[in-house]
This record gives sequence, structure tokens and C-alpha cells, in this order.
Amino acid sequence: MGKGSLGPFAGKVLKMIRRHPLLIEDHPVVVALSGGPDSVALLLALNELAGNFPLELSAAHVNHQLRGEEAEADEQFVRCLCQELNIPLEVKRIDTRRAAQISGENLEDCARTIRYDFLFQLARQKKSRVATGHTLNDQAETFLMKLIRGAGPAGLSGIYPLRVNQIGTRGEQVSVTVVRPLLEITRDEILDYLAERSQTYRVDATNQDLSFDRNWVRHQLIPMLQHKLNPALLETLHRAAGLFREIEQFLGQCGREAFERSKSKKSPETVLQIKKVEELPAIVQKEVVRQAVMESKGDLRDITLRHIGEVLRLTQAPSGKEVHLPGGLKVQREFEDLRFTLESLPGAFSYQLSIPGEVHLREVGKYVVARRAKLGETEAKATVIQWSGNILTVRNRRPGDRYRTSPKSREKKLKELFQKKRIPKSQRDKLIIVEADTEIIWVEGFPPHPKYRATADTTRAVEIKVQNETSDPKKLLKY
Repeated sequence: MGKGSLGPFAGKVLKMIRRHPLLIEDHPVVVALSGGPDSVALLLALNELAGNFPLELSAAHVNHQLRGEEAEADEQFVRCLCQELNIPLEVKRIDTRRAAQISGENLEDCARTIRYDFLFQLARQKKSRVATGHTLNDQAETFLMKLIRGAGPAGLSGIYPLRVNQIGTRGEQVSVTVVRPLLEITRDEILDYLAERSQTYRVDATNQDLSFDRNWVRHQLIPMLQHKLNPALLETLHRAAGLFREIEQFLGQCGREAFERSKSKKSPETVLQIKKVEELPAIVQKEVVRQAVMESKGDLRDITLRHIGEVLRLTQAPSGKEVHLPGGLKVQREFEDLRFTLESLPGAFSYQLSIPGEVHLREVGKYVVARRAKLGETEAKATVIQWSGNILTVRNRRPGDRYRTSPKSREKKLKELFQKKRIPKSQRDKLIIVEADTEIIWVEGFPPHPKYRATADTTRAVEIKVQNETSDPKKLLKY
């Protein structure tokens, strides 16, 4: 099409691009292309804009190798589509299930991390922006999920039309801009656009699986709310997210100014003066803590409103009390200050422990002592294990570790057990794991494995005691 002769769909995309503004004429942009209807429509629309808004267009696809032949067919489809449109394509193939086992992330989070890392890498190389196919439906789904789970103004801001991401190590960061040109377009409009062009696309069967929270919200909750309460629900939630973005921007400015006034200038670490924090309105106090977390660890990843509340409760706690936040960040009350310290997590370690004997775990500053024991004659806080051998292995956790805590429970991933007991991530790599014959028989902070639990009939038992324990028995050890 020539200049000024765009179809309605591409015209709506162009208005979105110019209103925010999302893209720069003749500037490179990489389209995240899964092969699904949203990303295909985005690629076609941007390609259609050539005469009205010229772009240096390319595409990127990740084959996560999770769905066998379907994943291979997705890759082949996007290759053919880009070849037809004469658009350069970059493809990354990766065993995502294996990557998740190594990283310890759940499969969904790991796949998302891989996708964005790949997109950001390409954006750095090409000095381009990244365009994703998020729609008005995605905005509504995200808003509802965060509202129900208890997000604050930042979370309820939803998906931004344009977001600048800082990547790389601190001091060597590069900005990558992510844009969403379809964010004001519904999925129905996208399907109509593709039908008009007789354009095929790929359908991921897992998007129909209602065991996934987002799918349930998409296929069950939103249609019910539209039918019962508000047929224009998608547009309503999009406006609400926009209002929360305005609130977040205002609070961000207030918070940054208040943070600078509340911060102690005497320490190289981030230290807040409690008296100055308490003078602020409650909502600005929360923003000041978020700013302190951002300065200390470089991002707000995995930080929730609950974590912010835990930090603020330290202002009413005695000196010496502390909380541990995701990413290894410790916040401690020191008299009239809150000190934010980024803890270094220990690397993997493994030691042999003779019976009797002791071993020093220098990585975590602990001693583990083992001796033969008689039931009824063990020390308080010691763990007694039914074991007749002479050597045990003492280590910290590994990806894929599994453990069983009671005769009636099934074996579970250690990560799930840590989450259930609300053990901070900053502590998990410091907890002691004791192995016998490559089987985990005890995890610090939990009861012994049922198979190795000492009973009244046990004749060969080992008493294990950890000095300088990471876990607080009064707080964490509730079975």
C-alpha cells in the first residue's frame, strides 16, 4: 500500500505508535515472533506501515523445545513467513526444561527469561527497539491477576506501552526499549485482521489448559465478568491500568525526593534514617523503601508489597532485628537506622564428615559435628539419624534436589518445601544437606527423612549438630 492507504488495523497501530511514541522512523526494530496470532499480526502490520512509517524490520524466534514436533513446526512456520515477507529472522534453539533445572526457576519463568535475554542481546547488537505482541486482552488479564494477588500501584500499572529496560552489570548498563504497538487492540480485532488477509498462524494447545492461572482468567473469569457486569471490561481495565501508571509516576517522583532526604550520607551502603521515614505519608514510605531496595540490589525483581511491609515494620522493632528479601538483600535495624546490605550467596560446596568427627563449612561459617548417639542421651537442638555407616556427605542444595519430610507425604522438590516454609531465598543456599549413599537423609530446618528417622528400636544412631545455624528454630522449624 502507498502512503495514506493503510487498512483500518494498520492505521490503528500507526496511531498508537505516534501517540506514545513507540518507534522512530528508519530505526531498527526486532519483532518477538512466536508464530501465534498476536505476533504474526504485529509483524504484518509493521510491514504494512512501510510507506507511512518506514522501519528497519527484523524478527526473532525462540524454539524452547518443550512441545516436540509442534515446536519444530512453529519454527518452520516463522521461517517461511519471514522468507515470504523478506524480513530477516534470528532463531534461538534451547532445551528450556534443562535450563530450568540448572537455574532452579519454574519452567514458565525460565522460558520468559530466555526469550527476553535473547531479544535484549539482539537489540544491543542491532541498536534496535524490541516490539512484542501484547494486546488489550493481555493488559486486562495482567491487571486482574495482580489485583487478586495483592499488588500495589506499581503492579496495577499493568503492561506499559513503552518500557526502557536497563541490562548488564551495574556500571556497564545498556538501555533497551520494549514497545507494545498492539496494546489497545483486542484479540478479536487481531483474528479478524488475519482472516481478512487469509493469513495462517500457529496455535499453542497449552494456551487452552485451565490449570494455568492466566488461561483460567482468560477463558473463564473475563468472559464471566463481561457477561455479568461490564461488556466493555477490557477497555475499562486498560483505563484503570493507565490511571495507576500516572499514580505510579507521581509517587515515583515523590519517593525519589523523599528517599534522598531520608538517606544517610555517612555510609557507603544504603541506610535510611527511621525518624525521617516516619515523618512521611504511609504511601510515600513504601516508595522510599522501594527506592532503597533498587539502589541496593539494582532491581525490584521478586519484591512484593509484603516485602515492603516487612521492611517498614522494622521501624517499630528493636535494634538488631532484620529481614531477608529476595536476591540476597538483608535489611537490619541498627538503632535509629535501617541498613540495606546485599549478601553474597555461597557457591556450591561438599565435604566428607567422618563419624565421629566435625567439619568446618567456611562458605557459610558453620561447623557440623557428628557422633554416635544413644537415644535419650542426645543434646538439645541436635538431630538424631538412624545410620550405621562411618561417612556422611555434607553439602548445600543443588538444582533438582528432592526430599520427603514425613511418612505420609510424597517426595517434593526442595524449592517447593522452602517456599512452603517461607524460608528466604538468601538463606536457602546456606542450609545444610546431609547425604548418605547419594540419598538426602536430612535438610537443616526440617525433620529427618522418614526412612532414616530414629525410633525406640534404633540401635545405631548418629547425632548431628550444626553450630551457627542459619535457620531460626523458633521461627522456621514448625512441622
